[in-house]
Amino acid sequence: MKRALIVVVVLALVASGYWYFGRGKSAATATEYLTTAVTRGNVSATIAATGAVQSATTYALSFGQTTVSAASGTTSTSGSGSGSSSNSNSNSVASTNLVTSVSAVVGKHVVKGAVLAAQDGTGSAAAVAAAQASVLVSQAQVANANSQLQGTQQKIAGQASTASQVALAKAQLAVDQAQLAADVTKLAGDTLGSLQYAKDNLAVVRDRAAIFTDQQNLTAAGNTAFTQAANAAALAQAQAAVTQANNGVLTANANLKTAETAAAATTIKAPVSGVITAVNLTVGNPPPSGTAVSMRSDNLAVVASIAEQDEPNLTAGLSAQVNIASLNQSVTASLLSLPTSATSGSSGSGAVTFPATFLLQSNPAGLLPGMTASISITTATATNVIEVPSSAIQGTSPNYSVQVMANGKPVSTPVNVGLTTNSLTEIISGLSVGQIVVTGTVSQLATTTGGTGGSGGRTLGGTGGGGFRPGGLGG
Repeated sequence: MKRALIVVVVLALVASGYWYFGRGKSAATATEYLTTAVTRGNVSATIAATGAVQSATTYALSFGQTTVSAASGTTSTSGSGSGSSSNSNSNSVASTNLVTSVSAVVGKHVVKGAVLAAQDGTGSAAAVAAAQASVLVSQAQVANANSQLQGTQQKIAGQASTASQVALAKAQLAVDQAQLAADVTKLAGDTLGSLQYAKDNLAVVRDRAAIFTDQQNLTAAGNTAFTQAANAAALAQAQAAVTQANNGVLTANANLKTAETAAAATTIKAPVSGVITAVNLTVGNPPPSGTAVSMRSDNLAVVASIAEQDEPNLTAGLSAQVNIASLNQSVTASLLSLPTSATSGSSGSGAVTFPATFLLQSNPAGLLPGMTASISITTATATNVIEVPSSAIQGTSPNYSVQVMANGKPVSTPVNVGLTTNSLTEIISGLSVGQIVVTGTVSQLATTTGGTGGSGGRTLGGTGGGGFRPGGLGG
């Protein structure tokens, strides 16, 4: 009886183990699929960046000159606008004009054409007169230099032939040699130490020096190359003097124009509508030699730091969405200028970035230069295309595929893909709108009832999406 009871228990344990493991294994292998329908829409590739709000353009204004600086780093200067009524050229005379009125106030908004400051014109008249006198002097210097050039040319043209110059040099040498012989004879008859001896001895020294010079002249007269070089040097010097004199006239005329412009510029006007940022003028005092009034335009821009790997995707005219966190406002912007070099010092931190300037299409209320901004830049867009989540794409370029549900089962289907982002992928061919595709899986774990059971739960598994162009997707 005892042996029979043991056999019954063993058989019961074997049966329950078979039920437990068999049922658990069957339940664990049940698989569910995450799916979505193929749709038609727009696929856009974007770049995320951060930056700071800046003035699109700033202006440094003075009487007679305007210097414009853009957020992209470019600068230009105009003499016909509002610079200094005096200039630094040594031939000019500084204006002694006095400021008569200043209406510019830091922080004040002004409209284009508004008068910001004014000066009298008494000092400018003296500067114009001095500049006119300088022009006359320079013109006289040109006439003198041209006269000297003509004289040099005539002297070279009138030079005797080489043979004649040699004959003249020999004749002069013979005369001086004869004079030396006569003076030596006289010296020999003088009493040593007498006054006459000193005079005759000096004459002999002079004769010998003259003979030395005659011998050099004779050598030079027979050396055609030396003569030509000397003539060329004299001619070049005369021509250089003419060039220098002509440049002096150009400089004098430029100074005159500057003086006349300054004399005419008795007011500083706002070149654009914007905000005054600095004023360096006082009524009753002469205007400064540098900037008198600084202002920024109403247009604002964002200079964004673009990652090195994203910079090649930038092209002129790209649109961007700029979010100003402090104002909780978003505004559209367009790429104003492309980077020309990396941000100074960016490589020192290990991350290289490039500055790109985006012009804001509108200015939210309260927006000021210096505020931080986050930017989403659209680099490519495929509109009205068949699209699927990028997680549905499997394989590697060019052999991509998608699992399409058919009769409750996934069927691998080849596809050609176009623009690809981290979230969506354009399907060029292989799918049609409405088909159901697999984007991942859900595995059902076994759950037991009674006795000792395993814990139940759901685990996700699926394909990874990513990349910005075909070839970068994981399968």
